[in-house]
Amino acid sequence: MRRKRIDWDEEIRKTEQVRWKGLRFSIASFALAAFWIFGVGRMGRKSLSMGPLTLVLLFVAAGTLLFIMLMRRKQK
Repeated sequence: MRRKRIDWDEEIRKTEQVRWKGLRFSIASFALAAFWIFGVGRMGRKSLSMGPLTLVLLFVAAGTLLFIMLMRRKQK
């Protein structure tokens, strides 16, 4: 019995959709975590220093952007 022929254009399109969906979930999760951290800082707890937390969030954002740029370069 012959197998069904694979439509590679369709497979590439599906892969792109899944990749963008994952990126949207990652960005939403990052934003939610950032809002939560800043919200905790605004609730009156003075023992939580926002300087180092902000720096960590910036490094995570920079790493995410670098990863996205490298993945786009790899596809071309």
